[in-house]
Amino acid sequence: MGLGTVRRTVLVTGAAGFLGSHLCDRLLAEGFEVVGLDNLMTGDLINLDAAGRHPHFHFEIGDVREKLPVYAELVFNFACPASPIHYQHDPYATLTTSVLGAQRLIEMARGRNCTIVHASTSEVYGDPLVHPQPESYWGNVNPIGERSCYDEGKRCAETLLHDAYRRWRVDARIVRIFNTYGPRMAFDDGRVVSSFITQALMGQPLTVFGDGAQSRSFCYVDDLVEGLLRVATVSPFEGPVNLGNPGELTIKDLATLVLELTGATTPIAWRGLPVDDPRKRKPDITKARRLLKFEPEVDIRDGLVRTITNFRERLAAMANQRQRGVQFAPAISLDRQPLRDLASVLPEYVEHVRSCGDAYRTGERMTAAERMIVVSESLGNLHNTLVLALNDAPTNAELRAVDDQLCALLAELGQAQADQDGVRIADLLEHETLPLLARCRAECPA
Repeated sequence: MGLGTVRRTVLVTGAAGFLGSHLCDRLLAEGFEVVGLDNLMTGDLINLDAAGRHPHFHFEIGDVREKLPVYAELVFNFACPASPIHYQHDPYATLTTSVLGAQRLIEMARGRNCTIVHASTSEVYGDPLVHPQPESYWGNVNPIGERSCYDEGKRCAETLLHDAYRRWRVDARIVRIFNTYGPRMAFDDGRVVSSFITQALMGQPLTVFGDGAQSRSFCYVDDLVEGLLRVATVSPFEGPVNLGNPGELTIKDLATLVLELTGATTPIAWRGLPVDDPRKRKPDITKARRLLKFEPEVDIRDGLVRTITNFRERLAAMANQRQRGVQFAPAISLDRQPLRDLASVLPEYVEHVRSCGDAYRTGERMTAAERMIVVSESLGNLHNTLVLALNDAPTNAELRAVDDQLCALLAELGQAQADQDGVRIADLLEHETLPLLARCRAECPA
């Protein structure tokens, strides 16, 4: 679907996430200049591997709760953890990302020719008493439950954006996204599709909560991205609008289908139903069909085959790491004291790196040299902390990969200093060191 021949600047917040990265790829293919923003709380730079090689993609490490670094004519706001494991890990950050993020976007867009496409969620309907859920349904949400940081954060963001439209005519377009799946989903995000596929491919029992009779609808990521682009361009827009696939499947039937498509013979492990887990979830997409001519095309079997293929390839790559002597572990352990101590000083390290890079960019040689001493000490301390953490978790491949990347970076910085190549040093600090520190900051406990 072409969106015009004039190159426009698009800001994608949450660009390194599952949905955000797929959206970036599509926008670049459509001819946009794309700025991706992510604080890497749950995003992964690997997701932006293809986009990062595109000349019209620009990545910024930043937080949507802070002043935005760019003005864009079109904004897709995907900045918020979206799986229960991630958004319950830091409820305060989850809720403020939704609410303060919406506020920052409104501040940027007021009085300007700017369209905001805001990723809301089917979670605004809570455990619904109406099935399927139309946009007119107000929902059944527990405001103080374990999931409320996400549910109520998204509901409040909708209020802010809709009030901004009523008061200042800010072009804010709210999209309520239902369960979406596809390549690049995180292995450990707790979503049912990624959990089932990972467990099946690794020969583990598939974990089903409750009796498995609760139902969901699953939309393949390419279909969802198509719908998002249509939301951005339709005129006039009548929101909010549901986007998803209305095909309904019980969790037990999904588990059976995943076992069939992967060829796994592992059993199902039954667990108690989590608090406030919705019993039914299915979008009424009547409005999307009328307004956007939106119709999902990828059926669940085809979409799962594509997703399983992607998961199989990624797991095989990790198996190759094991053969090279590195045992795979999915994430840095968050309960290690060295990492806990590191969390308190990482913001300071980031400021050291930023100020040093700025000095090299502006040619302040003496200042840059002085600041480089501080940066070297900071990175050396970071290496020592990672070594201590590795003593507690010697087989943690993710932790070792971070330290290996840091050691390689220190060597490159040393060579650039020896060559007196200030431009190279600035590039290494901005494009290599800051992402590495952000990755560490996202992994460390508060």
